[in-house]
Amino acid sequence: MIECRNVSVRVGNFGLHDVSFVIPTGAHAVLSGPTASGKTTLLELIAGAIMPTAGRIMANGTDVTFMPPEVRRVGLVPQHGYLFPHLNVRRNIEYGTAGKSSADDLSRGFGIEHLLDRPVASLSGGERQLVALCRALSPRPAVLLLDESFSALDVALRSKALRELAILQGDREFTVLHVTHLESDTSVAAARLEMRDGTLQQVRSL
Repeated sequence: MIECRNVSVRVGNFGLHDVSFVIPTGAHAVLSGPTASGKTTLLELIAGAIMPTAGRIMANGTDVTFMPPEVRRVGLVPQHGYLFPHLNVRRNIEYGTAGKSSADDLSRGFGIEHLLDRPVASLSGGERQLVALCRALSPRPAVLLLDESFSALDVALRSKALRELAILQGDREFTVLHVTHLESDTSVAAARLEMRDGTLQQVRSL
């Protein structure tokens, strides 16, 4: 479950204003809106990269508003992946976990098992996004935040990744908030949130 209660923040000249919503445990919600409307800022707030100036943030019933990111059980997949350049693909996926099997299982599910021994510098944009997704899923987060995380994949790979994510979500019952501009990414979503100018304009079921 993800819940924001009247959350506000100021980052430079931009701010989020009085954002409130609830996404139930195990649900997949899409967050849309024009560029610079506050979508990434909202994800960073939930992940703990920045702290709100007002309001509360709840994750699975726990108030995480001022908790450090590493204890929130929130995984964030940024658009460009931001993998660790000094680690190969396997070690990137295993980062923060104790198990080799997690990298094997996740990479197989998302069709990137052939990349495990590759350096990250050799990866395409789409491959980087899939590795970053597996790395975020490896610690078994309660909440997964996706920031245009499939934008570099072609239609077939994006569809496969969404199907595999839905299977994992059904098995593990984590909650997903997915920033995207692509209508095809709403195929597994149960709700849509729309932002504009730092405010939440609409929350509706799909």
